[in-house]
Amino acid sequence: MADKRVYSFVEKKYSVNGIASLVMGGISAVLLLLLLAISYWLKGGAGTWIGACGVTGIVMALLGLRYGFVSFQDDCKSNLPGKAGMILCTVAIVGWFFIVCVGIVSMM
Repeated sequence: MADKRVYSFVEKKYSVNGIASLVMGGISAVLLLLLLAISYWLKGGAGTWIGACGVTGIVMALLGLRYGFVSFQDDCKSNLPGKAGMILCTVAIVGWFFIVCVGIVSMM
């Protein structure tokens, strides 16, 4: 016997915190790639301004991760932006951590 198809016309609401997490993670990841490209293009002589931009990227990734956790407590139908934002923020944090560790080792 064939199953009846059920159609739902309820609009799925996205969490504002989940969308904020996704945007912050995306900006942090793009900033990481952009700063890596600039540093490679300038052969490591970018100066201190690139470090300040890097700290901004780290803070954005950490805040995006926090917003991702908060988005799961919101009353919404879909947690897709929150999950994607948390994954993107985690990847960005790992990338930033790797860059910081390489910088510390190169100073020794």
